[in-house]
Amino acid sequence: MKWAFSEKKPAGKGKKTFPAFLLLLLILCFPVHVLSANSFHDSRTLHSWLMLGKREFTVTFTHSVELTEVREIYRLESNDIYLVETVFSSYGAGLPSTTSYPFEMTEDGFRIYDMHQKMDPLVYRTGAARANHRLVLGNRDIPFLEFSQPAEGVCFETKRIPLFIYLMKEIFNE
Repeated sequence: MKWAFSEKKPAGKGKKTFPAFLLLLLILCFPVHVLSANSFHDSRTLHSWLMLGKREFTVTFTHSVELTEVREIYRLESNDIYLVETVFSSYGAGLPSTTSYPFEMTEDGFRIYDMHQKMDPLVYRTGAARANHRLVLGNRDIPFLEFSQPAEGVCFETKRIPLFIYLMKEIFNE
């Protein structure tokens, strides 16, 4: 008489899929850098961007008085945002005329660099008409109006969160 427990059973699918499941779980728990745009008024997340391999982003807008383009370049360091460079094309009201940072004239206009000024918090107000605020991430040019309302205060922050939390926020648009 053979005992049921002594019979050798064929290897099940579980033995092959368990390592893959474990690997997926580890990947989903891996912390990633995220740039987040939040409402200044109530702190709700307007949108987040995965910053894989990216350490810089740019905010570009049209200056309200001079009506010329201004670019502000930021660098992410840990969970902090630093202004590292500003480029503008004319002097005028509201634009720097003197600076303690290195400064040069380029074909794009005036460039102030090596600033390394910590921005805590980094807040912009979405332009309703002329300002045309845009977030530049690599080759992507994203108008603020795609993730915020005209005249809304937008606070940018960076943080490290598990990949699955980022994905859940993006899927459920929280």
